[in-house]
Amino acid sequence: MKHLRDAYFPGTEELGPNEMRLTALGTGTPQLRPSQAAASWFLELGNGDKFFFDMGAGSMMNFAALGQSFVKANKLFLSHLHIDHMCDFISWYVGGWVERLGDGGVEVWGPSGTEPELGTKYCINALIDACKWDIISRRGTFPEEGLAIDIHEFDYKGENKVIYDHNGVVVRSWPAVHLLDGPVSFSLEWNGMKFVYGGDTFPNKWFLEYAKDADVAIHECFITVDDLQSKVGFPREFAITVGTQIHTSPGAFASVMNAIEPRMAIAYHFFNDAGTAPGIYKEILNIYNGPVTLAKDLMVWNITPESITTRQLVNTVDTWPQPQENRKPGTRGKATPMSDWLSAGRVAFPGVDEFPEEA
Repeated sequence: MKHLRDAYFPGTEELGPNEMRLTALGTGTPQLRPSQAAASWFLELGNGDKFFFDMGAGSMMNFAALGQSFVKANKLFLSHLHIDHMCDFISWYVGGWVERLGDGGVEVWGPSGTEPELGTKYCINALIDACKWDIISRRGTFPEEGLAIDIHEFDYKGENKVIYDHNGVVVRSWPAVHLLDGPVSFSLEWNGMKFVYGGDTFPNKWFLEYAKDADVAIHECFITVDDLQSKVGFPREFAITVGTQIHTSPGAFASVMNAIEPRMAIAYHFFNDAGTAPGIYKEILNIYNGPVTLAKDLMVWNITPESITTRQLVNTVDTWPQPQENRKPGTRGKATPMSDWLSAGRVAFPGVDEFPEEA
């Protein structure tokens, strides 16, 4: 069995040929705090493939802690279109352009809605359109290839439907129950192992059927009703609605895990701290006695057929992405120059920023 240190230091461990590594990039809620970004998970496989599942606010800052490049981390699966699950798409797509350069763009998979304006294509294209000034200002400096994007919108009603099948990796989706038609849950299967990500969902018949046999199953789990009252200030009736009907209570989370029996159950989507964890653990353990983790940002799970190891990532805040070899020059588009009026305002200092030509 592979020996792992007690903590994970990015860039120091190669994945085995039959190993997954899961990193929590965001485990919190729409209300951000420094210790927890919004929903996002990063899954690496021993064959070199890398996948994001959701990309909530702050998650790309945590991705930077891994010291990895945007070049190879270019596939995103969206469970639904709430802002706390997808708003760092812009940081990844437009911000990542300056790193991807000529080495290619990105791909996004996401569900349809009951009408086109409620689907993934409309949402992503609208976000890109909102960044028009940013994109036009960089065009001509950065290669066009780094801005390429393929948006794969699939039917949210598909039940255990294959939406990705490449390089021995199969990703399936099924409906999730969360406020409005459209949300989905995912499974990823590779080398006999199965990863399940629920996104945001109330317990439902599809999850109970299709999440079975998971090595790792992630499902939302809210804080207790009592804590929603005392810590958030919700009136009791509203706390019950939010904590047990809109979202999944700790007891309901435990009941789901009892039904599907994963090798590792992961609870997320709540403020996880010393004040909330005991109440959540108490309610879960009253019903479920299998392996369970209350997720925090930058937790890491190494998954093999023989073992699952849970650790915390250790990093420096001053990280740099890994240099990429054999970079492609790409093709630069037509630049849009600044106006003569603005250009005339530039000031150049003689002898400053003058560089000799390379020999």
